Amino acid sequence: MPAGAGGAAIAGEVWAVPTAAIGGLLAETPAPLSFGTVALDDGPCLGFLAEAAGVDGAPDITSLGGWRAYLAR
Repeated sequence: MPAGAGGAAIAGEVWAVPTAAIGGLLAETPAPLSFGTVALDDGPCLGFLAEAAGVDGAPDITSLGGWRAYLAR
């Protein structure tokens, strides 16, 4: 899904997970996280998503460029 108003691209991580392991990973993923299509520069892939209610009050890390940059600051 494209970023909303004021949104921008951020760095992410791509992991190779065996297809057979996806079901178990999905079963262990707590709300408000879920799986869905993530748009990458080289095409879509399956990735983690967070429901909008799950990020209420969370810091906006967009200007930092991604999660790793947020942790390193």
